[in-house]
Amino acid sequence: MLKIAIVEEVGINKMKSIGEVHNSAAPIMMALAITLCLGGLLFWPLAVIGLPLLAFSIFSWLREETHLWPHRRNQGGTGEWGDASWAMFWIIVTECIIFASFFAYWFWARWHTVSWDGAVGGSWPADGVDLNLELTALNTLILIFSGILVENAKKKHANGNSNGSIGTLMGAISMGVIFLIIQLYEYSTSGFLWSDHPYGTAFYSLTGLHGLHVLAGLVALAVILVLVKGGILGVERHDGFRAVAMYWHFVDFVWVLLFLVVYLEVI
Repeated sequence: MLKIAIVEEVGINKMKSIGEVHNSAAPIMMALAITLCLGGLLFWPLAVIGLPLLAFSIFSWLREETHLWPHRRNQGGTGEWGDASWAMFWIIVTECIIFASFFAYWFWARWHTVSWDGAVGGSWPADGVDLNLELTALNTLILIFSGILVENAKKKHANGNSNGSIGTLMGAISMGVIFLIIQLYEYSTSGFLWSDHPYGTAFYSLTGLHGLHVLAGLVALAVILVLVKGGILGVERHDGFRAVAMYWHFVDFVWVLLFLVVYLEVI
């Protein structure tokens, strides 16, 4: 009996180790893809290779992580934060630094255009720019509503209501997709490009960076949806859900700040 218990314990520990650490080429592929995409800014054919490789590496990494999830230790249920939530906290800290640098460029470009003693001249927003504030306000409400749905789905999951969580999460993802579609429509009808003037560069840099974060958040929410549907992400693994919800709320907060600064110019 002691021998059987030892064998079972070794097997369990082995499965846990498989879930925690695994051999994968996906991180290397992603690093190479990002390098190629950045190189594409100087030599565009590199981006043609880098973008498909980036999409494939992200898909491969997510697929591997999903398959390994059942073998991972249960950390961070509905109570205190686990590893996933703390990891997301530090990710958000680094993201705040990135967005702060982009906002700093926005204010610097405006100052350099209209306020500096040696300013290049012109107006801010640039001449000919007519932002659709009504459409953007609607889009802001859509994203905020999506955040409310994510929070609601998280609470339902914590209470063991998987079916309710799935339906609410699908609604949140749909709202996020609508947000991106409206943003793309705004880009197509804006009447100016990032290369036309400093305002265009700052506008597309800030809104485009946020759009990429919305896209990343939608991928993360879709993964959570698949895991909950498959019964892999139960209440005992609620920490993963909590971490993704934290990220989505961060995306919401940044957009509200962006809407106030870029569109309403309250600062």
